[in-house]
Amino acid sequence: MHLLALDRVKESGLRNRTRVFAVLFQRGEIRMAAVQTRRKRKLGQFLNALRKRAGKTEIDYHALTRKTQSTLSRMENGYISPSWTELGALLGLYGATDAERREAEALWEDAKQDGTRLVYAAAFTPEARTYARQEADATEVRTIEMIVIPGLLQTPAYAAAIRLAGQRFMDSSVSVEQVTAALANRQRRLPGLRLHAVIDEAALHRIVGNPTVMREQLSHLLEKGKQDNITIQVVPFGAGAHGTMSGGGATALRFEDSDPSAVYLEYAGGGKWVDNRADVQKYLLHFEEMVSEVALSPKESASLIRKLATALKDT
Repeated sequence: MHLLALDRVKESGLRNRTRVFAVLFQRGEIRMAAVQTRRKRKLGQFLNALRKRAGKTEIDYHALTRKTQSTLSRMENGYISPSWTELGALLGLYGATDAERREAEALWEDAKQDGTRLVYAAAFTPEARTYARQEADATEVRTIEMIVIPGLLQTPAYAAAIRLAGQRFMDSSVSVEQVTAALANRQRRLPGLRLHAVIDEAALHRIVGNPTVMREQLSHLLEKGKQDNITIQVVPFGAGAHGTMSGGGATALRFEDSDPSAVYLEYAGGGKWVDNRADVQKYLLHFEEMVSEVALSPKESASLIRKLATALKDT
């Protein structure tokens, strides 16, 4: 944001601030921070490969566009997209073939239609915002949770109780309602998403909120587990020690194209992506071992969840 524009927003008073901000944004005096997305990154990687093949440097890019090396880096790393005119000029500079032009144009169109905007983005930590955008592009989510029910399977009341209990690590300006609304928006993708959740039995026993909230949460798991695209397995107490029990949640995302799977580790107040491909493969193999050798079958898991839900009715 330009400093002059920032001063004008501050001086406008609280009641008029939103309107002034909108006007300045339309005039181009305010620019929102660029956000890296998977689709823009794919376009950037494609253009980067063409540039390197053609032996072109940042100096050649600047001579053509009059833009800086930083702009080129942001474009090739998926934070910004070139304009249509700039894309054509770059493809000419890089000596792209007709087939490569068609592929680049398709990637450009896809990047412009990026569908990863977040509802109540402030309800997410910076790391969680990145995760939510990646999750929105995924076709399959595989998750292991040792402590809580996975977010995609949480009821609003359960999620609210988790938010209240962890408020020390949360932004105090974000309300419980915003958190549950943001979660509900993520859950809207469930019908078109394959979800495989492995949940430690401890998360099923822990009374979050109160017995009524927990009973409703367990019943919700039973209903979701009946859907063809959702698989729920429980790691029983009798399984003993296993690979990820010393950490928090681990989630692997799979995408519809050739993009490699991504693994995200969540902890209180944040999270971290696993970047090393060898480490990603370890998590994927561990997940397969958990579902085939450690966790109960989906049918056995449902029986255990039903037993625990019934027990709560008697409390």
